[in-house]
Amino acid sequence: MAVKFKSLKFGFVNLTLDFLEAEDLNSAKKFATDAKDYLTKELNAEIVESAPSIDSRDKANAAWKMFKTENVDGIIIFNGTFSTGEVTAEIVRNLDVPYLIWGLEEFALKKHNFTGSMVGVLPQGTIFANFGKKFSFVYGNVSRPGVKDKVRVFVNAVRAISYLKEGTVGVIGMRPDGFEISDFDELAIKKIFGTTITKISMYSFTETIKNITNEEISQDMKVQQTIFDIPVENLKESEGLSRVYLAVKKVAQEKNLQAYSPDCWPELRDMDKTAICPANGRMTAEGVMASCECDVNGALSMMMEYAITQSTPWLADLVNYLDDKDALLFWHCGNASFNLSDKKPLINRPFGGLAQTATLRSGVATVCRLNSIRGKYTIHGGIGEVIDNKEYIKGSNLTIKMDGGSMGFIESLLYNGIPHHNGIVYGDILAEVKEFGNLMDIPVIAF
Repeated sequence: MAVKFKSLKFGFVNLTLDFLEAEDLNSAKKFATDAKDYLTKELNAEIVESAPSIDSRDKANAAWKMFKTENVDGIIIFNGTFSTGEVTAEIVRNLDVPYLIWGLEEFALKKHNFTGSMVGVLPQGTIFANFGKKFSFVYGNVSRPGVKDKVRVFVNAVRAISYLKEGTVGVIGMRPDGFEISDFDELAIKKIFGTTITKISMYSFTETIKNITNEEISQDMKVQQTIFDIPVENLKESEGLSRVYLAVKKVAQEKNLQAYSPDCWPELRDMDKTAICPANGRMTAEGVMASCECDVNGALSMMMEYAITQSTPWLADLVNYLDDKDALLFWHCGNASFNLSDKKPLINRPFGGLAQTATLRSGVATVCRLNSIRGKYTIHGGIGEVIDNKEYIKGSNLTIKMDGGSMGFIESLLYNGIPHHNGIVYGDILAEVKEFGNLMDIPVIAF
């Protein structure tokens, strides 16, 4: 992948009280060090810390001011021992970022000593509720089963939150007539996610396409032939695919886009006979997410999946229920990234211009969408098994058997107002999707 995600930066506070035994305070510091080592050495995060332990309002104020200066992506409130609420309150009221509350077991029971981590943790829920803020919670030292997995899920969700917050989505042209599901509320997106929306007119984009040189096309055709199966009779016309790919790549670089939502038809595909679909797949494989039909929420869904997994997603239409397999057929006109197939996609003619036909490889996958109804977002997601590689329709094909029943998944989409465009990514990331929704205060419908 061409995109290298930044190292996430976490503010870390180890909350303690100094009236406890020195040995127990040292144990708490050791547990905090274990946590920080996991974050830095295994999850590649950066830690920002103002002091080894925080036990006063003054130290808490120094901590949040440092975190603000360092522009941290999230804050971990590590409850090494018992602490009092004003310390947490000073941090939480001043910084609006994702939080992880980390509690420990009573680790000095053999000495019959009280250390009180959980007595510090539980009032923090009250503090967060009063400030109207969300958080995640994990219990136990990193050696405790399941703790590392839960912290990893939190970090992956924070990566997605940070990526959307700092990202820019380019809208090229306008949605096809009748595709109301592609409409979006730019200010709601800015308020909720922080994502910037920038507009690129179809006129300026087609001018960029026209200005791609023959030399550039010739060089890219060599690349195309390594990733696609191009029949001899389609070689000349495939130069148009290179032209539009090079143009959209240039626009993405000039505008610093993390994603784009193109007006892929009717202008490009039907009028100009130059489909952007293969270019979309190539750009997504390179780390710039490409949705279809100006579906900005589809692009946001892909960005979320990409940031969580750091692997290639795909935006597709749900087109068929297969009774004999209790499976769903997801399809699109030829936009799936070439690296999602076991063999080279074939360049042929699904519609007005050349595009690609391929089936996607088998494996566990997550199907989800960030969806907006009257400006209010929900996330719908489910897990399934991609079960075969049969080509049903010209274009990109994926057959998936959903956990819990595929017809039930269709009904869940329909009754919850989720349209046909869904983001699909390999791997089970439902825990991360739920965590993303929790931290962003967005309801999650997990099928």
